[in-house]
Amino acid sequence: MPIALEHRSAIHDLVAEFAWRVDHNDGVGVENLFTEHGVYDIAGWVISGREDIKHFYDDRRARGSRTSRHLFTGLRLTANDDAITGISVLTLHAEQGAPPLRLDPVLVADYSDTYVRDEDGRWLFDNRAVTPLFLRDVPNP
Repeated sequence: MPIALEHRSAIHDLVAEFAWRVDHNDGVGVENLFTEHGVYDIAGWVISGREDIKHFYDDRRARGSRTSRHLFTGLRLTANDDAITGISVLTLHAEQGAPPLRLDPVLVADYSDTYVRDEDGRWLFDNRAVTPLFLRDVPNP
């Protein structure tokens, strides 16, 4: 099933906004990119619902300064009757503290997403599942 350019663009913007909020805003507001009962599955550690996703980023901020860059590439979208699914590749650079920091990536992972539209027509994550492929000694997520 073909995906209209406007929907592709909105989903690309959603993925970019996720990275921006984590990298430049310490995760503030990431929960609002998910549906009310959205699921964020980080390699089997399942965080369900906006409130728990918010707490995840609140806890991360409480541990102190962190510098990260979530680089998503190769987003491939597929449509079905009521949602769009996507797979992208994340290259993550992250360390506690202020830059400059180590250059080598912490993680390369596949992100498998399900996107749905809310009542206002805005695309949101209904499910984000992270599958690590390559790992360095990973700091707390």
